[in-house]
Amino acid sequence: MEKVRQSAQESVKYSRVNNLNIHVCSAGKGTPLLLIHGFMGMIYDWRSNIPELGKRFSVFALDLPGFGYSEKPLSFDYTSSTYAEFIVSFLDLHNIKRVVLVGNSMGGQIALMICLKYPDRVSGLVLIDSGGYPQSVEFLPFRLLKVPVIGEISMALLDRNIIRTMLRKGIYYDGSLVNDEIVDVYNSVYNTANARKMPPRIMRRIMKDEANIASHLSEIRCQTLIIWGANDKVISPSRAKQFHHDIKQAALLMVPEAGHMPHVEQPEIVNKAIVDYFG
Repeated sequence: MEKVRQSAQESVKYSRVNNLNIHVCSAGKGTPLLLIHGFMGMIYDWRSNIPELGKRFSVFALDLPGFGYSEKPLSFDYTSSTYAEFIVSFLDLHNIKRVVLVGNSMGGQIALMICLKYPDRVSGLVLIDSGGYPQSVEFLPFRLLKVPVIGEISMALLDRNIIRTMLRKGIYYDGSLVNDEIVDVYNSVYNTANARKMPPRIMRRIMKDEANIASHLSEIRCQTLIIWGANDKVISPSRAKQFHHDIKQAALLMVPEAGHMPHVEQPEIVNKAIVDYFG
């Protein structure tokens, strides 16, 4: 795991996008493919995917504004629509005309918004345990962030032990995979400016777009692959079937023994599915 992480980090740098300093990773050559992490996630989430996908695609991953090691301005809007506009600016900066979008959780919701607002920029879509339906998040720690005051208190109390528990009991299916290195990586982010202010603010903003996205899913026409952890405790696997029904001509892959981030727990399955479908 450590070797994979280091090889991906070799091409990590910062880009200036819409006057924000953004943490970016790129690898490989071929069809452009953009990885969009989920809520409270970052580039690190794709550590087992970037090297392998980079063998077939020109892979880009970024820490979204408000997360990871990108800037976290209080003035950013943090809605799915604003994130979609931001990512199109990122694509323009890198001269990418069309891209395969791969979004996990909140990243999937953002990818859906990009498909709806800028369909000509999207050549394919991969939804991994995606948001996009109202009230779809069932994980209590995330739901509490929506509540005024309680959300802020939750972030003030966040520490290594809470991060470990959230990963083991909620995000991952196999909690034994959560080691000290993984906990340290996520914990380190919350020493950066505004990091503890962001999750409640973003959770409350991002949910405002859900009903609009859900009501327009039938308009998505690009080639779509839905990947879902069969044991997801954050967003129910029943949502995978709902997406499969609402997005015409989409394919569905349920990943056994995987939680909310199957690309972390079962990267071989997820990488192969993306390569087979779009490579």
